[in-house]
Amino acid sequence: MTPPAPGLLDGEERTLRAAEDLLTSGRLGDASEPFAELTGQYSRLLRHVRSLIKVSDRMQIELNHLNDRLRKSELKYRSLFDNVSEGIFIAQLSGRFLDVNPAMAHTLGYGTPLEFLRVHEEDELWPFLDESEKERFIANLAEHGSATRLQTRMLHKDDSIIWVEINAHAHADDHSAPIMIVEGILSDITERKRMVDELRYLATTDGLTGLLNRRHFLELCEHELQRRRRSDQHMGLLMLDADHFKRINDSYGHDIGDEVLRALSRLCRKQFREGDLIGRLGGEEFAILLPSSSPETTQDVAERLRRSIEQTYLPMPDGTMLSFTVSIGTCTMPTSQVAIGALLKLADQALYEAKRSGRNRVIAHLAE
Repeated sequence: MTPPAPGLLDGEERTLRAAEDLLTSGRLGDASEPFAELTGQYSRLLRHVRSLIKVSDRMQIELNHLNDRLRKSELKYRSLFDNVSEGIFIAQLSGRFLDVNPAMAHTLGYGTPLEFLRVHEEDELWPFLDESEKERFIANLAEHGSATRLQTRMLHKDDSIIWVEINAHAHADDHSAPIMIVEGILSDITERKRMVDELRYLATTDGLTGLLNRRHFLELCEHELQRRRRSDQHMGLLMLDADHFKRINDSYGHDIGDEVLRALSRLCRKQFREGDLIGRLGGEEFAILLPSSSPETTQDVAERLRRSIEQTYLPMPDGTMLSFTVSIGTCTMPTSQVAIGALLKLADQALYEAKRSGRNRVIAHLAE
């Protein structure tokens, strides 16, 4: 422990010793008793002062240690802030960025945090793609005090759109209460989003035609049915099969057969509305769900599609043109009664009848 600073109480110590010497000299006579009391009080006061000085010294030592640890902690934090690969930011609850680390600046295409903040100063909406993206970020913080795995779009320096994931929390600024400060981590997830979207596409889409695959088509049909179950509308289904498709494959090869299937998918997309569902069930078999369609409308659109396909010609490598036709079976049922499995079965029966009756025709199975 550090002793009191040299000379700090020397004068007081000398005064106390002089008083004690005077008491022992016997020269005070009748004044000895009150002077002894006063000397005792002075001695006790001096001891308290010594104790206070020691406490103060210890406190100063601890304060110095705390300041030293704080300085080292700040240096460590700044080192992490500047060198981690994840973007880190400090912002106001309004969405205004106060500080960003180099990684976040680089994520948005800027060489230094200073460049990032300069651009942000000129346009406080940036780097958010638009006002709705920024408001969604602010609303999460305002409502919950944090944003966890919030995915949003931001604008890169090169004007490309990137996807980022933000984890952040808001707290009162220790120095400027009640101003709220937001601290957070930002990660570029553009590539991850692309991969997830690609996997989702592969899991739900037929690779040859780009139409819905069988599983996803049936899932969406079921969803559409549940959504419209209580309405008084009708739901129509078309089952379509390319006529003599095996003969096309055998005569011209599978590459030409694939082109025929692609052409069929393009014609289906062209003929139907955006809300209609088109899927390839397998091989040369397709299905189209019309969520809101009367029996007459279902029959009309099926016939229109059949004629459109009949009038289509596919250019061949040798300069000739290949024509092809389809057979279509339809079924229309009230949404209050329909089951997707039953609808498929009845439309398939109608398709079988269309093929048995000579192909290149539409047969309707109307279920009341």
